[in-house]
Amino acid sequence: MNSTSSAVTLYADSPRGDAAAELPVASDASTSRWLDALCLLLLGYALFGKGFAYLGISSLFVGEMVLLWGLMRFFQRGNWRYVLISSLVWPLLALALWGTATTLPYLKTYGLDSIRDAMIWGYAAFAALVMGELLSDPQRLRLLINRYTNFAKIYLLTFPATYVVSQLEIVPSWPWADVAMIDVKVGDVLVHLAGVFALGASGLGGRIGKGWMVVALGAAAIMGASSRGGLVAFMLAYAICLVYRPFNRFLWAMILAAAAGLLLLATVDLRLEVPGKDREFSAEQIVESVNSVFERSADRGLDSTKQWRLRWWTDIVNYTWRGEYFWQGKGFGINLADDDGYQGTQWEGLLRSPHNGHLTMLARAGVPGFVLWVFPQLLWLVLIVRSSLKSQAHGDGQWLSLFVFLLAYWAAFITRATFDVYFEGPVGGVWFWTVYGVGLSAVVIYHFCPQCLRDLAEQQEDEPDTDILRKL
Repeated sequence: MNSTSSAVTLYADSPRGDAAAELPVASDASTSRWLDALCLLLLGYALFGKGFAYLGISSLFVGEMVLLWGLMRFFQRGNWRYVLISSLVWPLLALALWGTATTLPYLKTYGLDSIRDAMIWGYAAFAALVMGELLSDPQRLRLLINRYTNFAKIYLLTFPATYVVSQLEIVPSWPWADVAMIDVKVGDVLVHLAGVFALGASGLGGRIGKGWMVVALGAAAIMGASSRGGLVAFMLAYAICLVYRPFNRFLWAMILAAAAGLLLLATVDLRLEVPGKDREFSAEQIVESVNSVFERSADRGLDSTKQWRLRWWTDIVNYTWRGEYFWQGKGFGINLADDDGYQGTQWEGLLRSPHNGHLTMLARAGVPGFVLWVFPQLLWLVLIVRSSLKSQAHGDGQWLSLFVFLLAYWAAFITRATFDVYFEGPVGGVWFWTVYGVGLSAVVIYHFCPQCLRDLAEQQEDEPDTDILRKL
């Protein structure tokens, strides 16, 4: 085979055994210092938000440092060979080429603003780097899953403190930027709560018990009152887990418990102020948050922000699909809020993008750029769903759990980016493209080396051939 595109249509005739209840620990030979650095970077983004992104020297921040190190390894160690020959990443290359073409003409005029705006597609480099690390040594996939299991526990134990500190605004700002050292958004928290919950609900996290899942669900219920986009993201991830685990009594029990809790809140009329927000935790607020997504809300605050978004999004569609910016968009570098006339109309502070990453791509890169943005996501979705169905049919429970977890997490990221500025910055962008890269890697590894997620005893009897490059 000369292309991993065969992974979409043809699976190797290798035996598939039952999945282990818990993933074996990866060997020391499978470790990667760059993956270690990436995991620490992701932990920092998740716990400290935008504040952590500004850790660095001058304009070279921690995310850029990890990216540059990864690019050096990518070419020095030959990891590019595993990635660039794969037709699965060609859509990303096309996106990068079009993004470059709609960025370079504006670089002289807008300078660093052009580069910063272009990172909405530029962070896709992390997907390629992750693929290079995993495909060069598929055993690292188990290592990465175990690292996320540890992350889930650390996150659930520590995020309440960092979030409250962020909302109380008691942490100083960086000397070189008007950004607090801890700056966490509630919507970002809900995305990671969705991922942690999906880890347990999918069956992937053998060491994530039901107690951890209950904590994640309870936190999501409380914080969902302050972010309808984040709440919808969590609910979608939950629904995906339920579709794949329709007979899981725990998932149904949690739905009944949530309904009973909502009824109890309404009965006692409990109302709690959420730190740093003008909304409260109550049954009425939760219902209004969900209801406002689909129809007009009685809550003026919710409805006004919704209408503000819809007006701006409609303008973008009109001047691209039906207007003069159909082909090239407005480019990367220009402030869309200023140019579209929405600066200062709804939100405090300086705006650049229309609170929807997908429409940001449409506005800046035109219809061709939007198509090149959507196609890789649809391809990823098809590959993951197809692989999940294959693994289910072959009884590969551990692989099925991995694909369900990735699908639920990806859906939460996509939903979050539909309601806020998320992929445009490293806090959401690096996380999203890392998950994307792990997903593509999992598809390829499952095709060529399904034994990588089997129990340790089985692997010792029949050590898997992990030379994916030779098989390509």
